[in-house]
Amino acid sequence: MITVHARVGGRVVEQPLALGEPLPPNTVWIDLLRPDEAERAHVGAVTGCDLPTREEMKEIEASSQLYTEGEAVYLTSSVIARADSPMPEQGEVTFVLTPRHMITVRFTEPRSVATFAARTSRQPELLASAEDALLGILDAVIDRVADVLELIGARIDGLSARIFTDSLNSGGFGGGGSGGSGRAAKKPDELQDVLRGIGRAGDLTHKVRDSLAGLDRLVAFLSSVAAGRLTKEQKVALKTLTRDLRSLNEHAGFLAHEANFLLDATLGLINIEQNAIIKIFSVVSVALMPPTLIASAYGMNFHHMPELDWDFGYPMAIVMMVLSAVVPLWYFRRRGWL
Repeated sequence: MITVHARVGGRVVEQPLALGEPLPPNTVWIDLLRPDEAERAHVGAVTGCDLPTREEMKEIEASSQLYTEGEAVYLTSSVIARADSPMPEQGEVTFVLTPRHMITVRFTEPRSVATFAARTSRQPELLASAEDALLGILDAVIDRVADVLELIGARIDGLSARIFTDSLNSGGFGGGGSGGSGRAAKKPDELQDVLRGIGRAGDLTHKVRDSLAGLDRLVAFLSSVAAGRLTKEQKVALKTLTRDLRSLNEHAGFLAHEANFLLDATLGLINIEQNAIIKIFSVVSVALMPPTLIASAYGMNFHHMPELDWDFGYPMAIVMMVLSAVVPLWYFRRRGWL
């Protein structure tokens, strides 16, 4: 699908472009969403650009993502889409800057593109030129990355509260319980849910960092090849984008560290719960060893065993087995092992 955005009478008009139709006058932005070969060829013919295919957009070499052909500058970077859904996507978007037009080629639907399109209807000056359109859509993409990082931070804070606050309130991790006796063990399905949440947050953070790395290379390349055609205000905007990307990269690294920390903490909590279960089995085993020894001794089939003829032999053996089990449990309790 081809959508063109043109400035008409001080406002921005958005309309589809059919195959074979010429570009409307004063067209600034041409957006191609999942274009087929015919649509790609048509836009290439009316703009004089050789637009990349989907396979070419996926190539990871820097020379295939960032290059110039004639007066056109080709910039490709990965962009996050559907970040607030259970299955976030990461797709490539190509920005083509020509002297008259800014072209976007994409096979995904990031929210930033729709946000920029809606913003142009309220601020037509964003499409004053192809350079302004490119800087504006890059600003929208970076703003969306910042929103995604805020979303990840909120998710990590919620997971942290589930791991630590609940444990402290129930007496775990040294929070008010004496010897851990008052601590309520977390259910296995709850811990699994926390691990899945940490995994989703870490995966989304990885996608964001990859997108930020591509945008950082894109802005640096644009600064070097298009500096001559940018105005003073546009150069200032480009420097602002560079600073924003640097700060977002640092924040993304911090969130990645936090996700790893929560993963280690959750695994440590799982180990604590498992050790508590193993400790109970160990205590029970140790407590039952003396009664088992006594029962084994009186279960031997030797002919001369004096206790077999005693009237109180059986009660005596029962009392000895009970005492031999209670004494170790009392000792463990006194030492704080239970």
